[in-house]
Order: sequence, then structure tokens, then C-alpha cells
Amino acid sequence: MKKQGVVIALEQGNAVIRAERESSCGSCAGKSACGTLGAWEKGAAEEPQEKTKNQYDIRLPNILLAKVGDVVTVEVPDQLILQVSVMFYGLPVLAFLLFGALSFFVAEAIGFSGDLASALFGLGGAGLVWLWMMNHAEKFDAPQMVEVSSGHVG
Repeated sequence: MKKQGVVIALEQGNAVIRAERESSCGSCAGKSACGTLGAWEKGAAEEPQEKTKNQYDIRLPNILLAKVGDVVTVEVPDQLILQVSVMFYGLPVLAFLLFGALSFFVAEAIGFSGDLASALFGLGGAGLVWLWMMNHAEKFDAPQMVEVSSGHVG
């Protein structure tokens, strides 16, 4: 998937790019947690102009030496959306179920409330898996700049 945006700032070898959110992103239930196109705002620069609700910022390595005001094309690997969805939705749910089931049987075997142990350890396991994934998110194929031009976003 390719997306165009405008470089609004340069910071320590990175370019901060502002782009328009697709109309489908605005109606998606997961837009606030999306790490692909919906929530690239983490670590964005102090914006020189006010950002609208239909815009987002992304910080990428400035490998093509873009300048402020340049229009750049950013490519998001097709498999990234599927990888992120499975990792950040599927694995915590799987961890919740596995930790919950295992703790239920262990707690029942030693005479404690299996329901309470299941809930606590299930939530704890899901949280641990989520934290681990957040610390290893750099292993995903990252979006990257593929083209720079001057002018307006088309």
C-alpha cells in the first residue's frame, strides 16, 4: 500500500510526514490502536501548523534526504497490516485463554478459587504478552519512504 504526505519537520535523521487519513480509517473501530495508518502520531514533532482530525503524522528515517515541504510517497508492506492484527489482537487473547485455563486447573488442584485465579492470571498473561510485543515491535517490516517530489499531494 502506498500513501503520499508532506514533510513537515526534520529531526535527527528522521522526517516527520503529515498525510490525510483514508475515509475507511475514520470509520474503523480499531483506528485509535492501529499502528499502520491510523496512529503514527507517536513521537511526532512539534507541528508548524495545526493538524486536523483527518490527518496523521508519521516519523520515518529520511533515507531519501527529503526537505521540509517535499511530497513523499510512503510504502507500507502489504503483510504488515495482517502481522500487526494477528500479533496485537490474536496473541493477547490466546495468552489470556492459555494462562487462564492453566491457572484454573492449578488453583483448583491446590484448593483455591479457580475462577479468581483464572481471571487474574489470564489478564496478567495477556498483559505480559502485550508488553513483550510492544518492546519488540521494531521487528515488523516498517513503512519506508520510496519517492520524494516537490509540489502538492495529488
